[in-house]
Amino acid sequence: MKQNQIALVPTLKLFRHEGRHSRAFFTELEVNKAFGQLRRYSRAGGTVLFGTDVGYMDGYDTNEEFALMARAGLSYREILASLTTAPATRFGRPNEVGRIANGMSADVVLLAGDPARDVSAFARVRVL
Repeated sequence: MKQNQIALVPTLKLFRHEGRHSRAFFTELEVNKAFGQLRRYSRAGGTVLFGTDVGYMDGYDTNEEFALMARAGLSYREILASLTTAPATRFGRPNEVGRIANGMSADVVLLAGDPARDVSAFARVRVL
């Protein structure tokens, strides 16, 4: 996947959703396998992008996805990259967006907490 420049959008929250809302049944072993795959791909330098299945799922809260990404072993810095620099690079605009620097176009988001201490802070947007 990495060699072919495939980005991974994990949407781990989907396991719980499918387990509750369909006949599909995901055991803890299968969920842990997905966590391991995400962890290994990230550690191998693969591109991870944050995403949700909002529209398919009715839950709009991103907190659970951040928590699951952390449970899979991603650091807050890796989760932050999945929200910022990774999509900027993936969509061909790394010199324009994705980080705060002179000459870059940026939106600044203030969080109600420190994601280095608790990744759920990524979901607690204070000011856009």
